Amino acid sequence: MNFHLIFFSVIIISLFLIVFWIYSERNLNGKFNKQINYFSFPLAILGLYCVFRLNLDFGYILVSLTLASLLFLAIGKMLKLSKLVKESKSFFFILGFITIFRSFLYEPFQIPSESMIPGLEVGDFVLVNKFQYGLKNPIGNRTLIANKNPINGDVIVFTPPHTSCSSELKDSYPEGSFKASTDRHFITWTNLSKDCSNLGLKYVKRVIASPGDSLEIKGKEIFVNQKKLSKENIKSNLTESFFLEKSNQKEYTIRSSNVRELEFFQTWVIPQGYYFVVGDNRDNSLDSRSWGLVPIDSITGKAQVIWLHWPSYGSLPSFTRNKIIK
Repeated sequence: MNFHLIFFSVIIISLFLIVFWIYSERNLNGKFNKQINYFSFPLAILGLYCVFRLNLDFGYILVSLTLASLLFLAIGKMLKLSKLVKESKSFFFILGFITIFRSFLYEPFQIPSESMIPGLEVGDFVLVNKFQYGLKNPIGNRTLIANKNPINGDVIVFTPPHTSCSSELKDSYPEGSFKASTDRHFITWTNLSKDCSNLGLKYVKRVIASPGDSLEIKGKEIFVNQKKLSKENIKSNLTESFFLEKSNQKEYTIRSSNVRELEFFQTWVIPQGYYFVVGDNRDNSLDSRSWGLVPIDSITGKAQVIWLHWPSYGSLPSFTRNKIIK
């Protein structure tokens, strides 16, 4: 099913209904407004469903709707349509509040893949603290007021560098980030290309190295500032093992495959303004080992709490996995 076409059709139909509503209110004494309102509700639900299916950035949608309500408020005052002014004003304040809250305080995020299991599963909805690392411009994500910086062990949500329209691929491995000379910077770098078509795409990973850190990866072992990250085996079987890993006084569980060898050897010095991130599902994660370092301005915020689990739209949501993210 082509959800891009459906979403575009929803936008066109919505614009037509708004224009027709204004015409009906002004020239027909609101004769068809009730029918338009009835039709608008399922149309809005369909549009929202397309937003989730296409993984669009809901922040841009909210900003667009807020500006649209302000525009119709101005049109209502210009045409002296009191009902349009009343409706637009109520939408503007509600959408404006939601936009400010989501842009500067907390943002919901749905876990899209298995790269962070066992801690985070597909279908987990997490709250992302957006002011943890400073106040940021919601359009462009530039830091306006600095606060704390991410530290090793933090779970962060960010825009991956190879999908950012405003960056080049070379920005993911800035000059000076490597101590060892090699023909291959990252595991699958040659298989990746710049693709900014999916503007809503965000990843969630764990920071293991921060600016100024030296990082060395030898197969499945990670060394930060010449110290190996300690791992304690807590469960194993023929196919997989689970370890309790410690980083920067934080403890969390990681998964490792027992049937897949990881041939990866590299050394970095992390430059200022960049972070090295990996998934907790170490052998099934597309992360900094593949596409490079994460710039500070690409970070949305810190994932703090699982508040809902909804694995598919055909199942019922549950709150059984509610917990603070380690």
